[in-house]
Amino acid sequence: MMTNMEAAPVQTDSVLDTFYNQDRVVITASLRLTNSRFLQPTGFPDIDACLYRDHEGRRWCLVESEQSMSNRLESVCMKSPGVWVDDLKGLPLIVVRDKAHDLLTTNLTEPHRLASSYILDGKPANGSNNLREIFERKLELRSNGDFWPLDKRAALEQLVFALDPAALLHGFQFVQWKFVGLRQTRLIHARLEAELADDPEVHYGMVKWDAIEPESTREERANKGQSIAAKSRIIPKNITATFDIDLLGLKSLSLGEERKKFLLGLVLWKIGAFLANKPAFDPRSRSTGPSLRLRSDCYLTCDGSLSWEGNTGRGTNCAAALIAAKPADLGQADGPRFKQDAERNDNGKKTEMCGVTFRKLVKEILSTAEQEEKRKSIYDGPVVEVRYEPKRKQEKGSSGNATVPDRSAVSAEGQ
Repeated sequence: MMTNMEAAPVQTDSVLDTFYNQDRVVITASLRLTNSRFLQPTGFPDIDACLYRDHEGRRWCLVESEQSMSNRLESVCMKSPGVWVDDLKGLPLIVVRDKAHDLLTTNLTEPHRLASSYILDGKPANGSNNLREIFERKLELRSNGDFWPLDKRAALEQLVFALDPAALLHGFQFVQWKFVGLRQTRLIHARLEAELADDPEVHYGMVKWDAIEPESTREERANKGQSIAAKSRIIPKNITATFDIDLLGLKSLSLGEERKKFLLGLVLWKIGAFLANKPAFDPRSRSTGPSLRLRSDCYLTCDGSLSWEGNTGRGTNCAAALIAAKPADLGQADGPRFKQDAERNDNGKKTEMCGVTFRKLVKEILSTAEQEEKRKSIYDGPVVEVRYEPKRKQEKGSSGNATVPDRSAVSAEGQ
């Protein structure tokens, strides 16, 4: 009789291979509230929550939007700003610091990831050109980015894969150049939806009482005074998480097959970690919490099994199997690798381990060998560190000539 531990590797390998053989895979999971009977959905400025009816007339609410889900799938990858969780050690990272060497941002915490202007306008510590100029040279952009050779799409995909592989999954657009084709559509679309009960609306209020200065409500950057607010919640009949993976688009990338499988393994790990309620780092609050605690009155849990459907098959799985579907030895210091195929027949020739070594890919773009030897860093894997100089702030009410120096510039000049 085979034990569970013996059966796990077979199941893990089949998950990656089975999904990779599809053109599209849609994974759905049933969620439920852990600590309440009503939930707080995503709210949008001026329109509040997104409520709609499907073709059968059932009422639904968008609990978490596609853009927000991309952020949450990124959050489970970090245990602090830009520091990969142990399962993902070895992946590349771009760090942006100011003149005072204070951390400003990373490609993992930026809304536009690698395409952020803070990243592209920064200069690597060991070079005179900023990343934007390096990109222009590697991609052969000309006329201020107005012209891009028709046959250089592969160079874009390979460059982005080397510096920020998850950007290929979540999509990006470089608006710093005129050419609009410098972008990648999402390969993973995710959302959370709740079917509403017959009487779904819950309305209640809150009051903040101030006995000291009850009328001080307009003081800037102060929380004095009394306030009254209304709150709206919904009662869900059921909650569904949907993850749509575009395998046809993924397999069309100008990358080797092992790198395409790596991207699939990475996105499956993200989905599994999110549904398994792994710790997630929120760059806005700079705190870590359960991935399924979305906000107040919205703490969810996954009921267990997941269902998936592709163009040629369907089945069930679990979050743990998706986590285990990541490429083997992903946490190696030199980068993710794949284990050698034990069934491969190479006619007696020595079989080399194929895989992805991001340290080598980054060195092909930037000369970081000497820099990495000297640097003592808290980050795992190859690090591209750039310097960004924030623009000087203009004083309020001035004619436009007076400026206030930023803190990093003052600190640097004092040195």
